[in-house]
Amino acid sequence: EKPIRDRLSVAQTSLSRVGYARLSDDGRSQYEQSKRFIQQAEQALKDQNFVFAQTLADKAANIAAELLGR
Repeated sequence: EKPIRDRLSVAQTSLSRVGYARLSDDGRSQYEQSKRFIQQAEQALKDQNFVFAQTLADKAANIAAELLGR
């Protein structure tokens, strides 16, 4: 569970550093998708579905990292 929470923390930190107002429509859509993945991963952790939570956390972190690099 800890590695998943760490990955979610990375995703949330990255998203918090993204300038949402400066994103294109596609970028905003990706930003929102990353936030949804974070929420779904949190729910999967509560449900103790760790494999699914890890997948969602990775997706969220990857999108957030991509947005941060723009």
